Amino acid sequence: MEQNNNNGSPLGLIFGLVSLVVSIVGGVTFGVIGAGIALVCGVLAIVFSIKTKKETDGAKGTGGMVTGILGIVFGAIFAIGCTVCGASVMSEAGTSGGTCYGCVGIKCFVDSKTSEIQDALNNIDTDALQQQIQDAINQGSDE
Repeated sequence: MEQNNNNGSPLGLIFGLVSLVVSIVGGVTFGVIGAGIALVCGVLAIVFSIKTKKETDGAKGTGGMVTGILGIVFGAIFAIGCTVCGASVMSEAGTSGGTCYGCVGIKCFVDSKTSEIQDALNNIDTDALQQQIQDAINQGSDE
């Protein structure tokens, strides 16, 4: 006599949670690589959740399905964000290929703004600035 075990497999939920965590943490720290891992885990979560739903007549598997879908959505957002960031940084630098590997463009944005600020600071004419300050001080003492 065959006994029907309706416990279901927790693999869908496990892969879903891994997908969700890796999509956010991995997307921020590793960019496209983290997002890719999250997408794969999200797909596996959905596959195992569907199998669990069939085995348990729909009683279980919803958690894995939801976390898997969220992992795929966040992973796709990070993958697209990192790809766009990499393309914009590479076009600014005048090179081809490459991508941002983390932080969805924040590091790339900060790096580009830091270099712009550094260039602006290097172009300040300190002698003219000092003369303007001295002139303002002299005008204030004359009044």
